Amino acid sequence: MQPNDIHIDAHVHLYRDGDLSRVADDAPYARPAAQSLTSYLDGLSQDGIVPVLINNVHLSILPDSENVFSSFAELEMLQAREPERYGHIRLVGTILADPGYATAERLRHPQIVGVRIVLHDASPESVGPDDFATSEWAALWARLRADQHIHIYAQEPETGLRVLQQLPQGLNVVIDHLGNCRPSRGPQDNAFQALLGEATRRGTVWFKGPGYRTTTDPETTLPFLLAILEAVGPQRVLLQASDAPHVGKDQSGSDYAAQFTPSSAFSYVARLAALAAQRTGIPAEHLLNAARHEIFPT
Repeated sequence: MQPNDIHIDAHVHLYRDGDLSRVADDAPYARPAAQSLTSYLDGLSQDGIVPVLINNVHLSILPDSENVFSSFAELEMLQAREPERYGHIRLVGTILADPGYATAERLRHPQIVGVRIVLHDASPESVGPDDFATSEWAALWARLRADQHIHIYAQEPETGLRVLQQLPQGLNVVIDHLGNCRPSRGPQDNAFQALLGEATRRGTVWFKGPGYRTTTDPETTLPFLLAILEAVGPQRVLLQASDAPHVGKDQSGSDYAAQFTPSSAFSYVARLAALAAQRTGIPAEHLLNAARHEIFPT
């Protein structure tokens, strides 16, 4: 399955049926089935995958990230019940980036590693020049610990760029889904290149996989990854993530859930990392998960 023995999931969504009862009617994608930590780990175990690090990321259709905190309690219960099976797992969480929700108390939780801005398919023009630079947002950025990051998801590279440009210098930033879900314009697209340029200038920006939202074919996603590697270097790339439960549709209108499971998503990133290794000489293992030490420091 993998070219290495370290398995992490840098991006997964874990929640229960009760969490879904609070989903808004105008959700941007069909309501997925519940995916608890227990069911997720059981599914991976059947495929011989035993993760050592899991990042439970804010699910955009939920009004808050209380499911993230619930997953911490669920792991504690599992570890107390079966320490030999679950004792090695480290679970962290990325919560909703909202000045009213990401309070100092919530951010003080030792397992919270960051906050997530979710913009989906928002156009660049929808992001005003000061939307993320108000006093309320500035107070949130100031509350972040040095080991926490800001996680940005925008399908349009220019939308992500406009957010990134408003963030204070020196903060750690993780760009979701390789920063580009608009593959038809190619890796030389001006907006994508500008995003890479801003990330390079800052020096504290990582690009995270899995990459199947760029394209569902690793060979076709490869040029985008190579452009990232050329701009920011392999130390700023972290591919190993499942993004389960694979919500939404690809550029052709096909459901991601019909194309991926957590296991096959890991196969996807393994193939993407292997292709990049062939082209660059950078070990696939490094591209998969070496950056975990900086993004998720212990």
